Amino acid sequence: MLDSFLKILSVGTGGAQVINYSDRFTLSGMTGTFPPPIQASIAKISTTDGPPSSNQGAPAAAGGAQGDYAVTYTAQTGLIKYAPMQIPPGTKITAKAASARYPTSSVPIAKTFLPTPKQTTTMTASLTVKPASSHAFNAPAASMPAADDMQKFLNRWRD
Repeated sequence: MLDSFLKILSVGTGGAQVINYSDRFTLSGMTGTFPPPIQASIAKISTTDGPPSSNQGAPAAAGGAQGDYAVTYTAQTGLIKYAPMQIPPGTKITAKAASARYPTSSVPIAKTFLPTPKQTTTMTASLTVKPASSHAFNAPAASMPAADDMQKFLNRWRD
């Protein structure tokens, strides 16, 4: 049996993040094993309470209106890096030739072993565009022919 909980991440319009956890629940009928350190941690669980909630507040406004997402990725330091949302694709192809969106940059090649990176994750900005959608306006498909219609069709090919 495995004691588990759900992690729920809520993001406000100002960028504030609140992380809540459900109470623990048990999954049974699972197969496989955990490494000894995880088994030891599971054995220490004595309640059904989930981990405490975390309120991370709004991101710092130092990067402008977009907060940390406006800071160039390579200029960021710290455990978490922030990347802007991908540019949504256009609805029409208008380009006649391919061109670079951003200028090229030099990449230094490591000549020795590099230190272990300290970055733990990359956060990508939430969806900032609303896709347009509508229902299909096509007429419904015609109903299947009656049994005798199919027989008439098949009789045409009889020799």
